[in-house]
Amino acid sequence: MSTTQQEKPHTNSWWKSPYDEWLAAQDVPVVSGYYIEDARTLELGWWTLRGCEGAVLNLVGHQGVTEAHVLRTPPGGEIPPFRMAVEEVVYVVEGQGLTTVWAEGRPKINFEWQKHSLFRIPANHYYQLSNARGDRPALTLHVSYLPMAMGIQPREAFFFNNEFVDTTELYSDDGNPYGAEAYAVRELVDRGGEKHYTNRWYANFFPDLTVWDRLTPYGGPNRRALGAGITFPNSAIRTGMMVLPPQRYRSAHRHGPGVTIVGVSPGNGFAVMYPEGGEKILCPWTEASVFVPPNNWFHQHVNPGATENRQLRVFPPKALMGYDGGLNREIPFIEEDPWVREQFEAALARNGVPSLMPREIYEDPNFVWDDPELSGEG
Repeated sequence: MSTTQQEKPHTNSWWKSPYDEWLAAQDVPVVSGYYIEDARTLELGWWTLRGCEGAVLNLVGHQGVTEAHVLRTPPGGEIPPFRMAVEEVVYVVEGQGLTTVWAEGRPKINFEWQKHSLFRIPANHYYQLSNARGDRPALTLHVSYLPMAMGIQPREAFFFNNEFVDTTELYSDDGNPYGAEAYAVRELVDRGGEKHYTNRWYANFFPDLTVWDRLTPYGGPNRRALGAGITFPNSAIRTGMMVLPPQRYRSAHRHGPGVTIVGVSPGNGFAVMYPEGGEKILCPWTEASVFVPPNNWFHQHVNPGATENRQLRVFPPKALMGYDGGLNREIPFIEEDPWVREQFEAALARNGVPSLMPREIYEDPNFVWDDPELSGEG
């Protein structure tokens, strides 16, 4: 018995993901690497799909889970209406403007935004960005789960030519969903038996992340930070705010892939990330920086400045956050590589400020730091 080998169309899908193949066919600049030092200085290019200038951030840590891109709305102009069958969260890097959101045949809903605003676009709803300033462009950072979604539904038309839309997302008796004031709920969180309270904020639109309040401290002696969760109603995208007090840093920790971390406040710091036993990568950090730790890589957030450092974090789906083979853990300060502390103290010296890390935290495994700046407000 003999067989005949038939000709088949050439495809790289065995080696490349559907998202990778789709992205390769786009005419937009793609930025790779481990981090973006400042999204405001990216070299942008025309993106036909969006009808404006932009750049896609396809960083190592995104790993086919999340995607991020920057769009430029020209001075006094707007970008064409757009929709896709996955939801997006949008952070305003620079500028002031207006978003119009609507479903086919339904009234348009408008809301104004400014620098540091955060909002959500529900799946398959049209939206248009307009720049209210005539003297400068607006820059927005968009994050979604498009790569992961394409991994189980590779047909491009499903995402960009899909007629299904859930109109209850925007049109209900509650009025403008972007006009409702955010509210906070205090929740008990259990992280592997370690329980602590956190505040979680609920809204579709947050006007200014720099005036965030009612923060709660992270649990455990090595988590030198404050935080709060951000939840968009009816959304699968998980986000949160982390605030690093001045002249301190967090211990090394690791988790699953695709956590897109964006610098919200001014100031100069850095992140350190590395695979277990591997070379350390130092990522400079400032306002509009973007940092995505690869899956299961240790990383640390370091603030050697005299003011707090705020970071927006867009997480992957919850099931992937702990995708680390059961190795999700932190390295106590007493066990960390002394190189990290050396880099921290050298940066402090350049800034002319002292360390606020107590000596005992590097020497006593049972030391409990009663830090008044980490007491939180709620």
